[in-house]
Amino acid sequence: MNFLTLFRRWSLIAFFGACSVHLHGEESGEDLHKTTWPKSLTVSVGGMSTEARGIAISCWHDPKSGYYLYKAVDCDWGHVSVTLTKDRRMVTNCGFEVARFGRKPENSPGMAVKHRKIELVTKNGIHIGMSREQVEQKLGRPNRTAARGKNKEYWCMLYKNVAMESSESGRVLRNTYIFKHDKLIEISINLDSVPGCCGDSLSDDKWPWSEF
Repeated sequence: MNFLTLFRRWSLIAFFGACSVHLHGEESGEDLHKTTWPKSLTVSVGGMSTEARGIAISCWHDPKSGYYLYKAVDCDWGHVSVTLTKDRRMVTNCGFEVARFGRKPENSPGMAVKHRKIELVTKNGIHIGMSREQVEQKLGRPNRTAARGKNKEYWCMLYKNVAMESSESGRVLRNTYIFKHDKLIEISINLDSVPGCCGDSLSDDKWPWSEF
């Protein structure tokens, strides 16, 4: 694990102590920036929202489905992401402790994971298990696609919209859907301020931001 990963983990642990977590139903909490996004995009999946502030940083695990749902916040809410995945590497890299079966953490213990039922669906009706064709029929043509994996078994779709409040400031919303053998297995929602505090928020450099 490199220094940046460790630094982010320690920062998240320190920040988590001051966070308020709402664990039942759709996330609530005031959003300081009201934006009307296209119907093809969503800000929420599984009950966690990139706009609401009822949950700052948290991770849930559904033992029945095996899915994790986690939320990360950086730069005083300037960059918010919510991810629904089964990939334990992504959860660990975001600062949560997923060590099991008596294994010790690699470095220092991460934040605790809450066990609870997760609805594997976005607020606009995209759910885990759908095919690429079903998603496109509902949302339309994506802004960008990419194939990944040794045998190109992963197909990634990006839906993106930029809402500028002025010539210099605004927000960009991204929805990423990742399929394996034509079955939706992962959903990521990223909401970033423009300009960003960690580089160019409008750039899709190195997308998709996942593990393969």
